[in-house]
Amino acid sequence: MKVFDPTQHPELRNLFPELTPVQFETSLLFSLGCSQKEISSFCSVAYKVVKQAIAEAKSKFETQSLTGLLTAFHIRLVLFALYGCQGQNASYKKG
Repeated sequence: MKVFDPTQHPELRNLFPELTPVQFETSLLFSLGCSQKEISSFCSVAYKVVKQAIAEAKSKFETQSLTGLLTAFHIRLVLFALYGCQGQNASYKKG
């Protein structure tokens, strides 16, 4: 069963161009609070696959810690939300 399909959310996927689709999905689920074991179960993949995807994502963000990976994801997601809200507010003011 597919938990999250990045192709359905290109606007989110585009925030993390340096990650592969597997690294993106795994890291996003992790940043949203899922444990690595839960991700393994949700995505029907081996726990080792999840650990490897997260390790590779950490490497691409040049961090050694899970906290660093979470921070990178949270900052980009918050900025995306803020810029998205500003764009919507501007269109409401025009109308």
